[in-house]
Amino acid sequence: MAVDVRIPEDAIAAVTRVKATRVGLLSDDHCTAEDASDLPAEALRAFEGCDLIIQLGHGCNGALKRGTLLDRLETTGAKALAVLDVSMNEKKEPVVKPQDDPRVAGLTRVIDIGGYTIGAIHNLQRAPGPEIPLPAGGLPDFNGIDVAAAVEEKFGQRVDIVAFAGSHRPTAIVKDGIMFVNPGSTNYPKGPGRVPAKKAMGTVGILDFSRGAPTFEVIELSVLTNPEPGAAPMIDKKVAASM
Repeated sequence: MAVDVRIPEDAIAAVTRVKATRVGLLSDDHCTAEDASDLPAEALRAFEGCDLIIQLGHGCNGALKRGTLLDRLETTGAKALAVLDVSMNEKKEPVVKPQDDPRVAGLTRVIDIGGYTIGAIHNLQRAPGPEIPLPAGGLPDFNGIDVAAAVEEKFGQRVDIVAFAGSHRPTAIVKDGIMFVNPGSTNYPKGPGRVPAKKAMGTVGILDFSRGAPTFEVIELSVLTNPEPGAAPMIDKKVAASM
């Protein structure tokens, strides 16, 4: 069960409309460098060709401004957006830290890319809306939940895709006609072969709408390290889900 935290009045952000056919997703980066240079360069390489990149929370630690990370993401040529998240203050209390960058909005937000809507959130277990449990294994637990109603309450409307984070594990599942996707963590991945809380090369996700129905791919960043000069990047794609 999530710990109680004061939820801001604008927890559900207004709908953002961005025309996009290829959308990059990343989360739980926990960058600390002043210029966000500790976001792996491989993540930027993975996002080449994206129209939009969505950062799903816990992108920065300490005093680093979220906008610095978004600026770095936008060097790819894509537009970058992010959601608010719950983190711990100096007293180890859960808080929503205010952001003054207009690209960061809402604990939940809806992004209309033209033809499909993406609901972005860091933690499915927290408000707004009812808790959707997220066990350690990474797949949401929908047992006893009216999924469509819960999603509509969280985002203020129905959405086609829910992009979430928090588990540090890439995930994809379709439930009641809604695709749930998680890109994992770029810097602190969890799962088989990973060491919890240890920094390592992780994953990002790509939503592709170019074929009509959306597909979701998980990209292991380690395969993008040190490509041959002039060679096309070799991307290890795991096709996780499609609608």
